[in-house]
Amino acid sequence: MTNKEFMERAASTMADIASAGILNAEQSDKFIDYVYDESVLKNIARLERVTATERTIEKIGVGNRVAYPKAEAADPQIRRMINSSKVTLNPVEIIVPFEVGDRLKRYNIEGDSIEDHIVKMMATQLANNLDQLWLDGNTVGAARLEGDIFDDGSTTLYVKDKYLALFNGFLKQAESGNVVDAANAALSGTVFNKAILAMPTKYRRNRNALRFMVSPDHGQGYREVMSQRATAVGDTASLSDVNLTPFGIPMVEVPLLERNPLYVENSVANTDGTTATSLTYKPIDNLVLAPTTLNENPTAKYILSTDYSESETNGTWTRLGAGSIGSGATVKATYDTRGKMILTDPSNLILAIQKDGIRVESDRNIYKGVDEYAITVSVDCVIENTDAIVLVKNIKDPTL
Repeated sequence: MTNKEFMERAASTMADIASAGILNAEQSDKFIDYVYDESVLKNIARLERVTATERTIEKIGVGNRVAYPKAEAADPQIRRMINSSKVTLNPVEIIVPFEVGDRLKRYNIEGDSIEDHIVKMMATQLANNLDQLWLDGNTVGAARLEGDIFDDGSTTLYVKDKYLALFNGFLKQAESGNVVDAANAALSGTVFNKAILAMPTKYRRNRNALRFMVSPDHGQGYREVMSQRATAVGDTASLSDVNLTPFGIPMVEVPLLERNPLYVENSVANTDGTTATSLTYKPIDNLVLAPTTLNENPTAKYILSTDYSESETNGTWTRLGAGSIGSGATVKATYDTRGKMILTDPSNLILAIQKDGIRVESDRNIYKGVDEYAITVSVDCVIENTDAIVLVKNIKDPTL
């Protein structure tokens, strides 16, 4: 999209929002529509506009057996009940703080509209950041190089990724559903078949409603495999961008789903200095062990071959008795996994944005010579029914 096209598209939805303070109901709806429209998850999840700090979604079911033999002129003396349960959304507040300097406003090709343009760009980037949180959120909080989060941060010391630790995203929540281990196999008909069989039959009767959600790289890898077939399907895979439908279920590529998603967990060290500790995933790459107390203060990670040894193939690490990791100590283990795939009905994935309380505010700092802005919004996400979702883990990297 060119800058001109971007400006034209954004003008009707964001022009009356920049510097608006606390948005009214109409402005909030426009802001949510704008952010949701920019989200890559808009076609594979449903949006709930929450109007309170907590929102409960009621679920009802009828159980497995409601039918009963009928006897002539006799009351069966049994009644079937509706099963009810609920999921709760608890939006958490996030802020996008930024500033625009006087020099930038004076010397730019956009002229007087530069500030509105920047606010719109920040709202667009907010949508990308929300997608990442909705997918990869993990309350344990990954250990990240400070320089990977802050432009002027250390390239050797680590901090906790507090943003992605706000709440658990869909990938983490899906671990409570039906899990299939691809055991480092490439994405194929066999893997798709295992995912389908892992889902209870009552949730897969309508295959048109289901979606396989994969990373773009794994989607391309599967498309390349299918393109080798000397059939119409092979031609479709190699000559068009039409969605492939393994076993009749559309495969959807999710742009922000990484080929090798980052994962973090608290892991307990051995007590004897020799027994390996298994991680949740295998094989793994780029393991970083750090203290569980890791926060915003830059901290050194534990040292491989001094404090611990590792086996990336087996997804294990071993405390070394002479190192600085204590016997039975809990450490923060952050590492790259192999690929993941989700199978579910997209309506089972709920994105939440709190409608009341959205703020787009500005102020003037006369000493610095800048206009300061802050976009504040509260969000959450939840899987409505974890029994109706399948997580496939440890899918082989298609580039290897």
